[in-house]
Amino acid sequence: MLNIGIVGAGVGGLSCALMLKKLGHKVTIFEKQSKSISSGVGIQLSSNAIRILRLFDLEDNIARVANFPLMVDCINGHNGKKITSIPLGRIAEKKFNAGFYQLHRNDLISILKNKVEDFGIKINYGSPVNNLTQNSSNAKIQLLNQNYNYDFVIGADGVNSLVRKKIFPNHKPRFLKQVAFRTLIPSKNVPNIFLQDKTLLFLGNGKHAVSYPIKDKAFINFVFCINTENFYEQDWTREVDTSDLIKNFSDFITFEGVFEKISSLKKWGLFEYPLNKSWYNNRIILLGDACHPILPYLAQGASQAIEDSYVLCQSLKYNFDELYPTKFLKIYTNNRYLRVKKIKNASKNNAILYHLKNPILKFFFHFSLKIAGYFPNFILQRFAWIYSGGPITSKFKSSL
Repeated sequence: MLNIGIVGAGVGGLSCALMLKKLGHKVTIFEKQSKSISSGVGIQLSSNAIRILRLFDLEDNIARVANFPLMVDCINGHNGKKITSIPLGRIAEKKFNAGFYQLHRNDLISILKNKVEDFGIKINYGSPVNNLTQNSSNAKIQLLNQNYNYDFVIGADGVNSLVRKKIFPNHKPRFLKQVAFRTLIPSKNVPNIFLQDKTLLFLGNGKHAVSYPIKDKAFINFVFCINTENFYEQDWTREVDTSDLIKNFSDFITFEGVFEKISSLKKWGLFEYPLNKSWYNNRIILLGDACHPILPYLAQGASQAIEDSYVLCQSLKYNFDELYPTKFLKIYTNNRYLRVKKIKNASKNNAILYHLKNPILKFFFHFSLKIAGYFPNFILQRFAWIYSGGPITSKFKSSL
């Protein structure tokens, strides 16, 4: 049995903790926030993640609190006309052997946290990590007044990861000249179009918006992304007023009257980090956004953190060697690197397509979407490598 410390009690940290515990290892989590409630935002889980969570009896819990979108409607943001629809719902569930879900991030964190606590795993809230050190035999987590030694430490502390900065200090982020806004609005305050069991994707010149209902349609989650030349930090907890959002998205006619209903709005810059071919340094390991932040244009951030957790645990289960204790980490990285790289590139490509400004290129993109709409399975099949793939494929059943 190994003694493992995890930094971060988000989706990746909690998922990895319960998987490690099921393998029989001792796990302790350190979270800098003083309580488990996270930012009030929506989150999407695709079938590749659900097939993994199913192994830990979490799928039904998620289904009870999540919205089950029937399709994605692609809409011209400037004129409000639908371009095409991409089927999800039971069609995608049958095709990929699992459904797609949209839910409040707090609900997902609560589900994972409850399972973690049922497994007897301790979560130390209000415990910011000050430093990490390691040698050939262990890794040490240093808090303000206390130190803890572990066989391995896992950094699952998000896009601004302290752990990544400690083990890869030269990996600097690059601003992509894009910013994102996010807000939740009570459904009673928005037009009925936003209450449908759908993901709505609005495409515009150098920008796009996404909306979907959560919390049994009590709230609508909105995300707005736009190109910008103005640098902005990547702190996604920073609250701003609505003036910048209104200035840039007032020409999206479907949102008429919506912006006035916003009571809380977050804004952050989108950055790219180098994708290292090694996701560990000796006995300190990275996963999820702490390792490979992914642009939000495929909604794969949470799902890839769950995939990382599963592959890390499978690598530990089948490849741990006491004589070469870090051997399994190389296998973990090798088994994840190419898939994550491909998903990161696909998300960047979507960013280009969603934000086309050239009227000719935009016309042909929208026209191709419209034609593809007559063959809906064709659009779904374009990303089947994501939704059918991963460590638990749509045609493969496994248990940890």
